[in-house]
Amino acid sequence: METIIEWFGLIGMFVLRLGVPIALTIWVGRWLEKKMRPQEEVLPRPAEIEKRSSGKVIYLHCWDFKKCDSTTRAQCAATKHPQLPCWLALQAEGHKVREECYACQLFKPQTLAA
Repeated sequence: METIIEWFGLIGMFVLRLGVPIALTIWVGRWLEKKMRPQEEVLPRPAEIEKRSSGKVIYLHCWDFKKCDSTTRAQCAATKHPQLPCWLALQAEGHKVREECYACQLFKPQTLAA
């Protein structure tokens, strides 16, 4: 019986001596890998409009909000960059933000996450 206890003690010490440092090294390595991974540029979403009845947040594109026809949409910078808010899509195309954008409900200037 004493030899079985001694063997369990020996195995336990072996695990403590080798297993814990190896597990710690693996954990620190994965943590550093996650921290060193290049951060992806976070783009702002299309404008957020909150539904008052359900409390859900829905995302609207400006052409949905303004109910633009297909010919207007074809010429619009916002349809070429649907992942961007309309005012930012204008800037991406090299245009200036229009005066009407400042009064629009969908105009929310945001900075890209650093």
